[in-house]
Amino acid sequence: MKNEAVAKALQTLKQRQLAARVEQSQHLEEIAQKLPEVMEVRAKLAQTSVQLSRLILAHQENVEEGVARIRDANLALQAEEKRLLRENGYPEDYLKLNPVCSLCGDTGYQGDRRCRCLEGLIRQNALEGLNRVSSLRLTSFDSFNLSYYSDKYDPQYKVVPREWMSQVLSFCKSYAEQFTPNAKGILMFGETGLGKTHLSLSIASEVISRGYGVAYGSTQDFLRQIEQEHFHPENGGGGTLDQLLDADLLILDDLGAEFSTQFTRTAVYNILNTRLNREKPTILSTNLTWPEMEERYTSRVVSRVYTMFTCLRFIGQDIRQIKAKQKAAGGAG
Repeated sequence: MKNEAVAKALQTLKQRQLAARVEQSQHLEEIAQKLPEVMEVRAKLAQTSVQLSRLILAHQENVEEGVARIRDANLALQAEEKRLLRENGYPEDYLKLNPVCSLCGDTGYQGDRRCRCLEGLIRQNALEGLNRVSSLRLTSFDSFNLSYYSDKYDPQYKVVPREWMSQVLSFCKSYAEQFTPNAKGILMFGETGLGKTHLSLSIASEVISRGYGVAYGSTQDFLRQIEQEHFHPENGGGGTLDQLLDADLLILDDLGAEFSTQFTRTAVYNILNTRLNREKPTILSTNLTWPEMEERYTSRVVSRVYTMFTCLRFIGQDIRQIKAKQKAAGGAG
């Protein structure tokens, strides 16, 4: 997966380089037709480079004086080109090559080191590959329907579910819109079918659209991959754990549904503890109660989550059951 991510990233950079050259070529052709005087200036600019080379190769005694003269001429011609473009309604840099990354010119390297643009593309591609194998699919806030939550006062929770969930929805929207890689984590808890997965993936969709790297999937799927890679490295693949630890945002859906073993419990603790120490946000959704979480993951893990995550309680009736009843009623009618 990592090799594929690198190859795809390098291909993206090649495409960016080509697109920049094509754009520059189109601009040059346009200016040659509309402002031929600009192209004359550019021809003179090219000649200054030739003059400089000849001067250096001639080994004359007054080289410094000649270099200064050529430099002044070059600067004057550059200023003339900018003036002509500006006075005719074009940006001053209209004829320059315009790479996406100004640090490396879309080559992916600064000297012998990878540029951060290449590293970012590799990470993004690796996460996309990881997320493609997830059983989850992204969704949006717009499709979150508050009408499934009762507008009647609930004596058990001492709130009106629809009003409560409206506040939860608003918080999640704000979190996604203001997301930063050191944002606080979120624990979404409550009974099944109340919209935890929907809102966590709505956050993922928004955060991804803003250019951040997000790993999202069911806890069970991720742990199965990590376990497979740990005990059977000869099968190839690998790197899932590193990707989960490095992602700008990690979403572990349905925490507690995985098969509980010493390995999975340790893996969950390692993931949560490492990301907390790195100040990287994680979103957890679970149907477990607090006592059930402590029994499964120990009070040490649950205590860190409780104190360092924003805890959102989901209340209401199972939306899937409501939809099933509505469908049955519609069919009967």
